[in-house]
Amino acid sequence: MKPITLRRHPLKFYFLVFFLALFCCALGALILFVGLRSAERRESGAFTMSAFSLFFIVLGIFSLYKYYRNAPIAKADQYQITFNDTEAYTWENLEKVTLIGKQPFKYLFSYQMEGMMLLFKNGKAKYLFDDFYTNLGEMKAFIQQVVIEKSNSFEYTPEAAKKNEQIPETFAAYKGNQFTSLRGIMLWSLYVIFIIMIVLRPGYLDHINVPKFVIFFSMFCLGWFYFHSLLMNYFLLSEHYLAVKNHNLSWRKRLYLLDDIKEVTVETQGKMPNSLRVITKDFRSTVFPAGTLNDHNWRALKEKLESKGITVRIDSPFLSV
Repeated sequence: MKPITLRRHPLKFYFLVFFLALFCCALGALILFVGLRSAERRESGAFTMSAFSLFFIVLGIFSLYKYYRNAPIAKADQYQITFNDTEAYTWENLEKVTLIGKQPFKYLFSYQMEGMMLLFKNGKAKYLFDDFYTNLGEMKAFIQQVVIEKSNSFEYTPEAAKKNEQIPETFAAYKGNQFTSLRGIMLWSLYVIFIIMIVLRPGYLDHINVPKFVIFFSMFCLGWFYFHSLLMNYFLLSEHYLAVKNHNLSWRKRLYLLDDIKEVTVETQGKMPNSLRVITKDFRSTVFPAGTLNDHNWRALKEKLESKGITVRIDSPFLSV
């Protein structure tokens, strides 16, 4: 039986971790530079700024260490599971396993993230978090079939292609108005402000390099638009399907057969808007931020999904449904 080896996610792990570490260290270096300049001029506060700079630099290094520690490379076969090739536990020593649900992610403080928990007979608990890996669903399915169900074989089919064929069913939409939602206001108000500034004070452009400004402004606006649009998904529900679409990025579509869904959860991650995480029966997990939906939309979607026999878990402290 072929071993399953986890792969860290290139964006949700590597990009996130290195961006966080680089940002903290760069901020610390900037504060240190300002503090040294203040010390040269014998200004007050230089020591305080130096202490702050050291804090941010240490925080950047600590973030690298902590995230890598919390996202080990695990490898599982029919006999055991290993973590970073340094810790090995046989399946006979497995006391308890939780394949879905919120698990504690320990950083500066502990907060909850979707993941899997493995508790061994020596009292050691291991946590693997969905968003940090590209194939954690495959390992969950392996544990379900081989370890829990004691199967002598393991089957895990590749995810079906996302087809755009028309479904002959009537869909009800669960969406808000992006122009009255916080995310929509943040997106579009910036452009309105820029336009007003240019119209009312055209002299601003007289003292800048217009071609460079146009290139920078265009790239910034595209990035701003794409980032905020990613947070504005909405949902369509029919008799047999759940569809996920985006207000502005029309090519981003996802279609689920309701019979393939194991559970959905409504959650909030940090400063992100309320999101819908869809967990399929083969343990694939995908989260869809939906910043335009209000409590009424979420309540209606929850009730409709539950009426179709789908478990809905509410893990957002900001949602009253």
